[in-house]
Amino acid sequence: MILYGWRGKLLRVDLSERAVSTEEIDQRLLSAFYGGRGLNMFFLYQHLEAETSPFDPENTLIFGSGPLVGTSVPANGRYNVSSRSPLTGILGDANSAGIWAPSLRWAGYDGILVKGEADTPVYLSITEEGSELLDAAEIWGKTVTETDLILRQRHGKDAHILAIGPAGENRVRYASIMNDLDRAAGRTGNGAVMGAKRLKAIVIRARGKIPVADPDGLKEVCKKIRKAMLSSPSYPIRSQFGTPMLTMLYNEMGVLPTFNNQAAIFSEAEKISGERLKEEFVIRQASCYRCPVHCSRISRIDKGEFKGLEFEGPEFESICSLGSRLGHSNFEAILYLCKRLNDLGMDTISTGGTIAYAMECWQRGLLTEKDTEGLNLTWGNTGSIIQLVEKIAFRRGFGDMLAEGVQRASEKIPGSERYALHVKGMEIPTQEVRGLKAWGLGWAVSSRGADHCRAFPVMETTWHKDQAKEFFGTEKAADRFAYEGKAEMIKWAEDFGAVIDALGLCTISYVAMGLSPKLVAEAYRAVTGEDTDEEKLLETGDRIVTLERLLNLKLGLIPQQDTLPRRFIEEPVPEGPSAGEVIDIDKLVSQYYGVRDWDKLTGRPSKEKLATLGLSSLLAL
Repeated sequence: MILYGWRGKLLRVDLSERAVSTEEIDQRLLSAFYGGRGLNMFFLYQHLEAETSPFDPENTLIFGSGPLVGTSVPANGRYNVSSRSPLTGILGDANSAGIWAPSLRWAGYDGILVKGEADTPVYLSITEEGSELLDAAEIWGKTVTETDLILRQRHGKDAHILAIGPAGENRVRYASIMNDLDRAAGRTGNGAVMGAKRLKAIVIRARGKIPVADPDGLKEVCKKIRKAMLSSPSYPIRSQFGTPMLTMLYNEMGVLPTFNNQAAIFSEAEKISGERLKEEFVIRQASCYRCPVHCSRISRIDKGEFKGLEFEGPEFESICSLGSRLGHSNFEAILYLCKRLNDLGMDTISTGGTIAYAMECWQRGLLTEKDTEGLNLTWGNTGSIIQLVEKIAFRRGFGDMLAEGVQRASEKIPGSERYALHVKGMEIPTQEVRGLKAWGLGWAVSSRGADHCRAFPVMETTWHKDQAKEFFGTEKAADRFAYEGKAEMIKWAEDFGAVIDALGLCTISYVAMGLSPKLVAEAYRAVTGEDTDEEKLLETGDRIVTLERLLNLKLGLIPQQDTLPRRFIEEPVPEGPSAGEVIDIDKLVSQYYGVRDWDKLTGRPSKEKLATLGLSSLLAL
């Protein structure tokens, strides 16, 4: 049978036995879960036992990409990597762009499933001719940039490298996996899982072609998608500034996390704004694979202490995490920290959140110089922030405790639990959810802990009231302070987002820029030849989200974890346009359970729900 879009093969790697093999993927699974995040969830559910801990050799680590990746569909090129998270103990999953994922597909695979633990460091080499595990002694201990350079010299300039840095090797619980130098699968600590397995890198060198069912039809739908992207109301600002444009916008809305979310307005926001970044540091715009939006950028520092630094980025989440959240406005140092964290292989959001927690502990007298080994953790102290990053990555002294994440660190500092801002163990991202109610619900119910990408409910602030009423039943859904319609919004956004991840597309280019699921369905039909429509597409997203829930329940999740830090529930925003706001998260979660058809006591999807989605029969395959 000829497959269009999919490659139909999974590369299995047993590190303990140093064995590599290929297996066929059941066509029914491809049709039901598409690929990427969706197929990862199926394999993880099937292979991961509840008793397996994150650093056990038997923890399953899966890399997966979707059927549209490596084709001509605009803004493809993404993959998901999944395991049991060392940070949260539940689903660990992260998404990244670049050329690595298209290369995997060109080599003939839809995914890689890794088990076991090597006795000495290794890396995996993949070509169209075959795959093998090779000795990684020379690159173990190296930064991501050093690793990339050595492996390109060894395998060719056209090789694409995925690797961990020292943080992953040292099992920092929020270590990231990096690919193509500055692209991060950053959240949930999968880099530490790679480190525990002694798998340093995966190198791919391939230039194959993805067969598609309807080449002429694909050309036409690609034209429509590009036109929709370029005519999106947010295209001008996104193509000019990218996500850093949010710094000033959030500050004006009173939702810019500041001083560990004690405030929502930063008096020095202009110093770390997207406008300043573009004017002083950006040397050219950059684009992901096949994307016409070019919302990325290459930044360079031409003077001062960090002169000569050049890299792709930064994004808003990193700027805020290492900037206003720390009361820190030294933009050159923030740029340096972004690149340094990429090189160390450490998530910028969790790193910033952990340091913000430590700084608030200092502010409140719970930490002293005796605890921090002489570091002064007053807000905005550049030197201490830089030193603390190194201590965390190499687990030195005080940094060893912070390398465990805020939840575990707060168990060791009495009276600090309230300042450890996390959901299910993962540090929060950079939205002030007291003034963005849909985002708060998205954090609380996300399958991987505090997360802004699983739902990405930009429609709360960008859609017109009539759109909100049509999709979510009430105009109030487009009011960021209202509660009505938010459960319906999050379900729809989560389902569409799951489809985008499973197909290997970009959330910003499709969801944030307002593209219709109908266009995505057209692209799917043209590539795979399978008939679908908007309704079937969103049902697949529902199936993926529901399976993630089943996986988390299997791993020990309880409904009481679907909540937010007390700060957001009990402490009103002190000033600005969001002043006085808190969030009644229990009310929102109860509404969401109802919309999802999950039991309000157990959080478990109903039997009828599982039957409707076909999960009962699929999990028996």
